[in-house]
Amino acid sequence: MVLFKDRTLGFWIGFLASCLMIAANIAFIIFDYGDRTFSFITFGLIIAGFLGELLVLLKNFYFAPFLSSVCFGAALSMHFYLGFPTLSDVMNGVNFIGGNPQAVVVFGTLFTIGTISSLISSFMEQSKSGGRTEAIKLAK
Repeated sequence: MVLFKDRTLGFWIGFLASCLMIAANIAFIIFDYGDRTFSFITFGLIIAGFLGELLVLLKNFYFAPFLSSVCFGAALSMHFYLGFPTLSDVMNGVNFIGGNPQAVVVFGTLFTIGTISSLISSFMEQSKSGGRTEAIKLAK
């Protein structure tokens, strides 16, 4: 519990965003693994973003919250890159590409919420005790 004792609202927003992203990622691999909208790149980027948030928790580096946001944003864009052709089929009334349009929308919404929350968190203080101490120690 020492790791969580002096954390601010910014940290908790980022931490909950990472938990949402990893839970949605696990559900994504369970429910959508056989579909064309699934990508190991999306999966790997969300795992990397979650590990970036663990770096915030363990080391409190100044740049660590931005790592999570960048990874989550890249995963979100990869998800929509693969999912928009499926949504295009639905909009045009044809089944050319195929895929699961409900999964594109549901997981896209969850990934968007997690990414925006992580981005908001990265501009907030992460701890009450300075927050930038590790970055200053590295610079010296």
